[in-house]
Amino acid sequence: MSDFETKYIASNATAAKAKAWLDSSFISDPDYPGTIITSIYFDTKQMTLLNEKQESDHIKSKFRIRWYEDLKTQKPSEVGFLEFKHKIGENRFKKRIKVPNTFHQLELNPLNFSNTLSELRLFEGAVLEQLQPSYSISYTRYRYIIPKTDIRLCIDYNIKIKKTNISLVGSRLKPKYLSKCVFELKGETGILPASLNVLEKFGFEKNSFSKYEQCFNELIL
Repeated sequence: MSDFETKYIASNATAAKAKAWLDSSFISDPDYPGTIITSIYFDTKQMTLLNEKQESDHIKSKFRIRWYEDLKTQKPSEVGFLEFKHKIGENRFKKRIKVPNTFHQLELNPLNFSNTLSELRLFEGAVLEQLQPSYSISYTRYRYIIPKTDIRLCIDYNIKIKKTNISLVGSRLKPKYLSKCVFELKGETGILPASLNVLEKFGFEKNSFSKYEQCFNELIL
């Protein structure tokens, strides 16, 4: 299966209408129900990974811890995932490690995470620079499938920052959601199928998008 991941961006204000249309037009993914996703992102003291995203779309690296929460109870999942993603042009590398979720109540003090990502920092025979948590991001996600294809769809909205590492980025946050929501198409093609053209009426436009970068630019004072 090809590994296309194509993003379409629109105003967060249109997310509810877009989700209602997706609900009525496609099948909810039976393996992955709607959820709240929380990710703790990591960076160097110099914010090297954030700078990569701001300066280039060619080279990008991402370290994070991710877990899921029940939409009704907001109870966190018992497991979480340590993730490293690295992209140079069209070449992508991804490593994901399943671990007990001991992170959801932790403050983003670097001492709480000093050795958490040690295994992920071994890459191509080298040990990557020391990392520390920068801030955590939370949002709602719903997933869908197109039957008889390998195409998977998801919409992410109400994106916000939950916590920060005060020593790295400070504590002054704008108490609001990010102004954008994200629709993502994954599967055999990067071209929006005709059955999804209605999304353009909701204002979705194809574009690259980094939640980590956009939250920093828009929500951190």
